[in-house]
Amino acid sequence: MAREIMLGSLGEERKHFSMELEFLLRAKPKWREIAQGILFTDGDIVSHGVEAESAAG
Repeated sequence: MAREIMLGSLGEERKHFSMELEFLLRAKPKWREIAQGILFTDGDIVSHGVEAESAAG
């Protein structure tokens, strides 16, 4: 029972994180621009982050 409660709670936290991230990406255009260079890309996340941040306007 406790395991099911914890797993359900974790699912809620993922949902809340996703909603908060989407809110920030909509409100902060520069964040969205940087995130687009990082999210859902293959390869090194850190390298993509550095490149996306330096390319952001």
